[in-house]
Amino acid sequence: MDKIALGVEVESETGAEKLEDFCSPEWRLRSRHFLVLSSAGKPIYTRYGNETQMSTLMSAVQAIISSFNDMSDPIRSMNTGSHTIVFLTNGPLYLLAVSDRKDPEELLRNELQLVYSQIVSILTSAQLTKIFEQRSNFDLRQLLGGTESIIDQLVDRLDMDFSFALGSLDTLWMRYRLRERIGKTLQSHRPKSLLYAMVVADMKLVTLVRPRKHSLHPADLHLLFNMATSKTFLAGEHWTPVCFPRFNDQGFLHVYINYITPKVALILVSADRDSFFTMTQCREKVCRELSLDDSLQRIEDAAAQRALYPREIGVTGLLQLYYRHKTLIQHFGTRFESTIDIDTQRQIINTYKRLRLHMMNKSGKKPLRIVYYRTDMHTVLAWQSSTFELYATISPAVSVKAMIRLVNMVLEWVKKEEDHLFVINAPSY
Repeated sequence: MDKIALGVEVESETGAEKLEDFCSPEWRLRSRHFLVLSSAGKPIYTRYGNETQMSTLMSAVQAIISSFNDMSDPIRSMNTGSHTIVFLTNGPLYLLAVSDRKDPEELLRNELQLVYSQIVSILTSAQLTKIFEQRSNFDLRQLLGGTESIIDQLVDRLDMDFSFALGSLDTLWMRYRLRERIGKTLQSHRPKSLLYAMVVADMKLVTLVRPRKHSLHPADLHLLFNMATSKTFLAGEHWTPVCFPRFNDQGFLHVYINYITPKVALILVSADRDSFFTMTQCREKVCRELSLDDSLQRIEDAAAQRALYPREIGVTGLLQLYYRHKTLIQHFGTRFESTIDIDTQRQIINTYKRLRLHMMNKSGKKPLRIVYYRTDMHTVLAWQSSTFELYATISPAVSVKAMIRLVNMVLEWVKKEEDHLFVINAPSY
């Protein structure tokens, strides 16, 4: 089992998944599918099944999209039975999402855009355009070979991790002084060729060093962290070109990745493709200094604890929580209480996404401040102000008045713990 944020476990990829085809019962029973093909109908990616076995399906998808394009009325989505199908055309690539969970079109479209961005992070938009201008029927799998697991991991995380929909960075709870110590160490050993330095634990940001007037977009960092936590990068030192689509989708920066403890990665970003040995020396200096006072072990201990349980906040009736700091564009989330099974967790995360779409409606109407959804099993609440967004799962036994008191208690706790929850005053140069 591969573990992701909040203590949630998802099924790891098996060889059997890639043997499925669109006629098999196993494939048809999947709740969600993500497919990518070229504008010529060449298969590029599918989460389930083998791309080659999907060639007939991909050709049909290409024909549908092309027929609407010919009418100057691009197809965006369709509903058939219990399934929602969403299309996204981005340059030479066609992307398709299928869901039987009544996912909103906007949500699936945003997730397709992230899948596209992950592909761009591997190849760049400029390279994609150039390849298909020269050969419209090019098989892009030749260039993506070996990276499918990174896209698989992203698709799985989109299903169970609210971070992508929040558009902010998940942060690791740790003592402020330790976080400050790590940041100062990174800054003191920063070589001139280093643009960004980050310490990351299981998709959670520990701290970073960045240029004073420039910061990377959270969406770019989500893609980078997803790549860095894939099995390919867990052992040894890695030096790889990475495109940051929101920063510049036309070119690469160069990224050094090394796990300085079993759970904690050091990520260094440079514009200099020849600075691998400089980055290695930087890592050695950072690790040496952090080992002097046992800080390295304390980082690993903090990462091993992972997310808090709601009961550790000391609020009765709270089953799970996300809090997003609007100014910092960071958030933290608790685990689910053990009484909530994996399928219910997935449903709750999906409800969070829906409530956020309602709350952040872009129809010109005044944004909603509070939205909640009650079932016999739990109440799911979304609450925003000018400074925060809060999403919580609460016991159904809690009344509306008690729920408001509960939220106020959570807000007081966040205020008290803010220095430990978020990366505040990160070093810059």
